[in-house]
Amino acid sequence: MRNGYNAAMTLQNRIAAAAATLRKTGGHPQQVHLTKTDAVQLQYELMAEGGKVAQEIMLHGIQKAVQTVFGLRIVWRSSSFGVV
Repeated sequence: MRNGYNAAMTLQNRIAAAAATLRKTGGHPQQVHLTKTDAVQLQYELMAEGGKVAQEIMLHGIQKAVQTVFGLRIVWRSSSFGVV
């Protein structure tokens, strides 16, 4: 761990874990709420993966290029992270 960043726990892992936790308790996740910091982290992760998504992000920005992640609709600029 360097500078408080845990490379093993990416934002995508956090989203998947939160959705799995909600499913275990009987919920049906439909949305993921991301803060501005989370959006920057997601953009970084997707750009690092490369490919078509990275090109779309470069052309149109993260909010227009990525509308869903793991089948969950993204709610941008939330006050806190969460899956509902």
